[in-house]
Amino acid sequence: MSPEIVLAILNIVLAGIFGAIVGSFTNVCIYRIPEHRTIVKGHSMCMTCGHELGALDLVPIFSWLFLGGKCRYCKTPISSRYIKIESLTALAYMIMAASHLALFLDPMDPSKNVFPFIELCALFIMINIVIVEMMIMKDTGSSMYVMTVALGIDYLVQVLAKVLNVATGNSSDSLSSLFRSISIRFFGGAIIGLLAVILSVLLVRGGRSVHSYFQDKDQKALRTSDLFAIALCAAIGLIPAIVAATVYLIARLLIKNSNSIKYLGTVLAAGAALGYYAYAFYQLAI
Repeated sequence: MSPEIVLAILNIVLAGIFGAIVGSFTNVCIYRIPEHRTIVKGHSMCMTCGHELGALDLVPIFSWLFLGGKCRYCKTPISSRYIKIESLTALAYMIMAASHLALFLDPMDPSKNVFPFIELCALFIMINIVIVEMMIMKDTGSSMYVMTVALGIDYLVQVLAKVLNVATGNSSDSLSSLFRSISIRFFGGAIIGLLAVILSVLLVRGGRSVHSYFQDKDQKALRTSDLFAIALCAAIGLIPAIVAATVYLIARLLIKNSNSIKYLGTVLAAGAALGYYAYAFYQLAI
């Protein structure tokens, strides 16, 4: 087995481990953000008995398995959501790593790929932003706007990393061609997402009642979901955006009552993942 293959496998495995760890923190975000609680302070505890959890209770994936899905202290069943989120994040990170191996740090020259590696880390974080949005869709407050802002900041980090990589001479691209491709990707994706939202509103509510969409308090969850959908389409690129927007449009048309709104986040995340990873593997194939 060549050193390149060994290094690739190692990077993918490490990405999976890192993904499981970040997935554990993602669970904290999913629980605390809708309640408007801080995500940087406070110890994790059992939701039933309130006992503060120790290090052995917080090992991603394995703690849930070894404890049999129950609290060590009160034996209350722990939701399988925790291990599902951690496993999903680990898998997503491994797929992202496999399709972006060129962005990892070169062990022979670590300084060479610093900015591409920062871009890769930002892509990793984007996965978790989407997962958090997917799981807190039931919230109708400002949390969804927070997620949209977080996605925007994450995308700006990706763009800055690309620009610095070109500016420092580590890429053969020119700044003009880079900005052109970034603009096409961003605005093209945003337009695709916006069209999906406009079509869904027109088809569901009709042209005469569009104004009520912006005034109805019961539609706040939908509006915040639509905003996030547009931002996500702008961040993931044209072809993935087409897939994500199409899936989202279909889901919006199928929504019949407010109780189903919470599933929009899941559908949007699935559509984005389907489009993004399918396109990434297509690029690898060619």
